[in-house]
Amino acid sequence: MLNIFSKKDRMILRSDMWNLGFMTDDIADVIKSDKLNIHWMKHSYTDRWFADPYLLEVTDKQIVVLVEEFCYKLRKGRIARLVVSRPDYVLQEMKIILELPTHLSFPVIYQKDGEVYVMPENSKSGGISIYKYNPQNICLEKLHEVGKLPLTDATIVQFTSGEDYIFSTKLPNPNGNELQVYPFDGKEMFMDENPIANVSFQSNVARNAGDAFYIDEQMYRPAQDCNKCYGNGIEIQKVNKEGKTFVFETITSFHSDNPDYSLGYHTFNMKNGLIVVDGHRFRFPRMVKFLGLLHNIRNLKK
Repeated sequence: MLNIFSKKDRMILRSDMWNLGFMTDDIADVIKSDKLNIHWMKHSYTDRWFADPYLLEVTDKQIVVLVEEFCYKLRKGRIARLVVSRPDYVLQEMKIILELPTHLSFPVIYQKDGEVYVMPENSKSGGISIYKYNPQNICLEKLHEVGKLPLTDATIVQFTSGEDYIFSTKLPNPNGNELQVYPFDGKEMFMDENPIANVSFQSNVARNAGDAFYIDEQMYRPAQDCNKCYGNGIEIQKVNKEGKTFVFETITSFHSDNPDYSLGYHTFNMKNGLIVVDGHRFRFPRMVKFLGLLHNIRNLKK
């Protein structure tokens, strides 16, 4: 009885399912709390999930968001464009706009001179590239490689002083406590692969969870809390720059108490008064409980 499932079966049964959640609360109030009032996206897909949301367009009627789409059959991430109804948060349209042989995720949006550019994570390729968003054909067109480093969830950070940087962790330790800061040429969209700073945190909160944002001229950075596991939670960190020194101070953190997506969060972004996050749960929660019961029985027999 205890060997009903193969190792592969157990991995499938314990697989995750992610979804997007939206909040209309004021960001200044959100960072003073440790709770998130989330409206989860409604959709009928069961063979895939959506995560790493970046807001492209927000109106009273609809939300256009770029995400990682992960199809269980393909076992890799692709970049998709979703259209979500604003009044009821129902997914109306889904289109894959970028697929590569290697895994894609975290589609960072960078806007310059009226154009939209996207810099998705593609660390398995060994580098990172930037793409131009084509709104007519609804696709991403590659411009060039930004750098030849296996960056993980890299973000473009723009200081009010006019200096631009890339904040990122990288392989082989994407979920650790080391954050690299690289100079970034915002005009030509190339990075200097020699970091200007290496920041060490006291715990595993280095990985980005979304774009940095400002409240009253103070910069904040959403960071992933990877101490318990990947996707455990989100920290909001105050960011200050003193010369070539970058100082991060944790203001608050969010860990899921939502029964529908109880395993945690790992992305936090905003646009036009709307905040988007993602949450995850087990794809087959009842089977996970059953596997846990079998595990306990096995331990009792030892």
